[in-house]
Amino acid sequence: MKLNKIVIVCMSLVIMIGLCFIGLKKKTDNGQTKQNYKKPEIVLSNNVISTNDVTLYTKNNDEFIESGKISKNVYLTLDKKEDDYYKVTNLDKDYYVNGEGLKDTEAVTYDSRYKNYIVFNENITVEDSIELYDENNKLVYSLKGDYSLPIYIKDNERYGVEFAGRLLYVNANSGSIIENHNTDSVNTKGIGTLNYHFFYDDSIPEEVADCNQEICASKTQFKQHLDYIKNNNFFTPTMKELEMYIDGKIQLPKSVVITIDDGWRAQLGIQMLEEYQLNATLFLVTSWYDPQAFKSDYVEIHSHSDNMHNQGDCPTGQGGGIQCLPKEQILNDLKTSSDKIGGTTVFCYPFYEYNDYAISALQEAGYTMAFAGESRYSDNLVKVGSNKYKLPRFVIVDYTTMNDLINYLN
Repeated sequence: MKLNKIVIVCMSLVIMIGLCFIGLKKKTDNGQTKQNYKKPEIVLSNNVISTNDVTLYTKNNDEFIESGKISKNVYLTLDKKEDDYYKVTNLDKDYYVNGEGLKDTEAVTYDSRYKNYIVFNENITVEDSIELYDENNKLVYSLKGDYSLPIYIKDNERYGVEFAGRLLYVNANSGSIIENHNTDSVNTKGIGTLNYHFFYDDSIPEEVADCNQEICASKTQFKQHLDYIKNNNFFTPTMKELEMYIDGKIQLPKSVVITIDDGWRAQLGIQMLEEYQLNATLFLVTSWYDPQAFKSDYVEIHSHSDNMHNQGDCPTGQGGGIQCLPKEQILNDLKTSSDKIGGTTVFCYPFYEYNDYAISALQEAGYTMAFAGESRYSDNLVKVGSNKYKLPRFVIVDYTTMNDLINYLN
């Protein structure tokens, strides 16, 4: 009986010590009692961006199921919270996120130039899952499910599609191509390329006197041309878009390419193009002018050589040097010009003069397109499959009429 009392007393002491230990553990360093941990609620705005890979969910019978991922730095728009999940509103299906790995951000607007292209009447169709990449081949979305998406760009190993309000790419070997009626619009049968040189303000007598060559375009003349282009909804492709059109990678509506040669008196023309928000290309002689002086959101700069625009360098025509100078000298010139511009693969022949030797030098230097002047052939339009080293242009002079321009473009 005595032994049982001792056991009971010892057990009581153990329990008391245990309770005291638990009480001490609940105390913080400053003597405050800790509360039971509760995961904080994630509260987000409508505009968020991912800070790392984020899981996407779909909802089935009130159950949220993992159905894909988005990569880091992807913009999402969210609806109100539902059962601890936010509905994503800028994806093409009903997806949800739980808020982890996301942070508030400003609204993001993506480049929508691709919407000017004529979509192909073909879809890329994938089964079970799809991966979508950005222009730089960075994975953006990895999603479960079947997808069939209209094709905007047919690249060599990938297809450009519209997804989540932006242009993304699907690997060509990830699915199959099916015919699909996406549009009644058809690809343009040819694109006129206009070639300007110098601009002057015809309301200023000094400029009229200074720019007295036939390749000088007055402000009045250029304005009439730009008005016609703008009012008739011509698309003005970039050099990259023109090359993709020639290669059959994109389809374009009625379009016109605007180019300016040399660099002298180019500023007025660039200013007017910016006002009209029309794209153009300045082919610059980089030993004459600093490319930095012509920076513009609407005017690209490409090569008119560094120092091969000199009369008499070669015995034919006006003597453009790319026709006959030593190959090493030509290659060095082409590299110098490209380096000054910041990298280019597009060239314009000095004096419009070229031969097979000039073309071989351009190819060796890594250039992919080159422009001349009026075509040596009857057709002066750039078309799908055109020789990219013999691209024709319509040379604009001071006696070019509006009827001439309309005929060039139509």
